[in-house]
This record gives sequence, structure tokens and C-alpha cells, in this order.
Amino acid sequence: MVVRWIALLLFMAGTNLHAQEYFEKQYAGVWQRNLNYSKSVAEAMPEAGYDFRPTDEAMSFQEQWLHVADNISMLTSRITGDRKSFYRKEDATGFKKADVMAILDRANAYVLDLIQNASESQLNEEIEFGGVSMTKENIFYLLRDHQAHHRAQCLVYLRMKGVSAPGYVGW
Repeated sequence: MVVRWIALLLFMAGTNLHAQEYFEKQYAGVWQRNLNYSKSVAEAMPEAGYDFRPTDEAMSFQEQWLHVADNISMLTSRITGDRKSFYRKEDATGFKKADVMAILDRANAYVLDLIQNASESQLNEEIEFGGVSMTKENIFYLLRDHQAHHRAQCLVYLRMKGVSAPGYVGW
């Protein structure tokens, strides 16, 4: 019986180590592919389509991407304690496609830098978010999930406008 408990504990310890190694060794590459894919989707829409919204209640194509940058600002503040702004909201109505692309690039590069420089103790730090206790590492996964959600909406917008969408990039 004691041997089974020791084996179980060793297995559990190894699983935790594997998860830490995944983040440290692979997640920067995962985020880089994520941001490259988002950039391809944002680039595919002609500038004239940046104000497209399928319904009055929906965000425009441009608003989808600015929302992604805003979410990066909010979620990374849970990691760093400092809320970084990537643009002035009062300027958003005058943005061109290039402006939105630059904002998206800055926001995604900021996350990549945080990933590459995160310490193990920082990643393992417990925080409360949305009524749930989680580690700061989980915030990085939330960032990717949120961006994937809005990128998917933008892919639908492209198709609704008759624009060829970039091919899928996974993991």
C-alpha cells in the first residue's frame, strides 16, 4: 500500500513539473503563433471593411481587435499590477487599419515579453479573478482563449464580406 502512495505522489509531482516546463519552454512559441494568426486575420480585411458590423448590436471588425487590446490591458494588469494602455480610446474613431494593426502588434508583443520574462514564482502566484482562485499562469491561457474567440468572430466577418480568410493555425 505504501508503495502505491509513493508511486502516486511521484506521478503527481512529475505532472506538475511537466506543466511548468510546457509554459517555460513552449508557451512563448504558442503565443507567437497566436499573434501571427491574429495579425493575418486582421490584415486580410481591406481597410474599407474595418467598420463592418453584421448587426447593429455587434462590434465592428475594428472594435473586435481594439477589444482584444483592451482585454490584454485588463488581464495583464492582474499579472503585473500595472494597467498598460495601448491606445487612447478617444482617438479610436479616427483610426485607420494601420493604426489598429500597430495597436494589436504592441499589445501582443507586450504579452510575449511577459511570457518570456515570467518567473516560476510569479506564474504560481494565486489570485482571485471572476470569483475563482487561479494562478497568474492561468491568465496567460485566458488571454489566448479570449483572443481566439474574437479572432473567430473576425473570420466570420471576413467571410460575410467575401474576403478570403487565412488558413487555420493551431496550437
